[in-house]
Amino acid sequence: MKFRSRLEKLPGPSAVAIGNFDGFHAGHRRIVETLQKTARNEKLLAVILTFHPHPRLYFNHPIQLISTDRQRRETLSRLPLDYLFFINFGIVAALPAHDFVRDILLDTLDMKRLVLGEDFRFGRSREGDLAHLRREAATEHFKIIQSATMEIDGCRVASSLIRKKLAAGAIREANRMLERPYTIDGIVEKGAGRGKKIGFPTINVATDNQILPTGVFHTRIEIGRLQFASLTNIGFAPTFKAAAEVPLKIETHIPGFQRMVYGKKIRLHFIDKIREERKFNSSQGLAEQIRQDIALLGI
Repeated sequence: MKFRSRLEKLPGPSAVAIGNFDGFHAGHRRIVETLQKTARNEKLLAVILTFHPHPRLYFNHPIQLISTDRQRRETLSRLPLDYLFFINFGIVAALPAHDFVRDILLDTLDMKRLVLGEDFRFGRSREGDLAHLRREAATEHFKIIQSATMEIDGCRVASSLIRKKLAAGAIREANRMLERPYTIDGIVEKGAGRGKKIGFPTINVATDNQILPTGVFHTRIEIGRLQFASLTNIGFAPTFKAAAEVPLKIETHIPGFQRMVYGKKIRLHFIDKIREERKFNSSQGLAEQIRQDIALLGI
């Protein structure tokens, strides 16, 4: 698969899927499967066109994304595609819908098939929709293929719904739609050392990921090539300080782990939410609760 950060003419006709692919959930996977099948059957190049930053961020509209750009690129780069175009959204943000189809999809990518999910919009001010594409297809002789809707737990799988579930701490529900555990990446930073003092040292994580639900979670942490079962608290350490006095912290405890890993890159996978963060009357009360949490998980 060839990765490109800029648009370039392709060496042959293509089947194209366009999207933000935030979180790369079950619905996205179905779109890519449809793309791959179409390209294989019709002897076309399989191409994904995606953008950074997310259009909502580009236009300064509030949004908390499931994945960082780095995570999204990593996930898409592992797919069995011919080309992945991961381009700056500013290049196409002001293009009218007709020009986007003519100049980008047809002239540059030599598109013959366009694979879409639901609610696809494109072009300046999101003026382009499915009806617009059908009019273009009738004169420009490309075909539109709509990927089937994906439903899980009776709900249509969508990045917007997954964001809400993650923010609310509904980890299991979100993971079913993602078809894998929600993941954040980060760097281990030095903490206050309070966990070590009560017998449960923690790895403190600084991350660029935006969705950080508060509470205590069953997690799995990757450090280098190793993985460990772990317990993670995201919150404000209310047992030690008032919430207003400290920033949000991510603290992960690995039973039996004693290595120094400051500055190391880690990846944290969220399995389930155990409970809400609580303020205890003493550090001993907190330590006893952590023992109970670890026993509950069997780690």
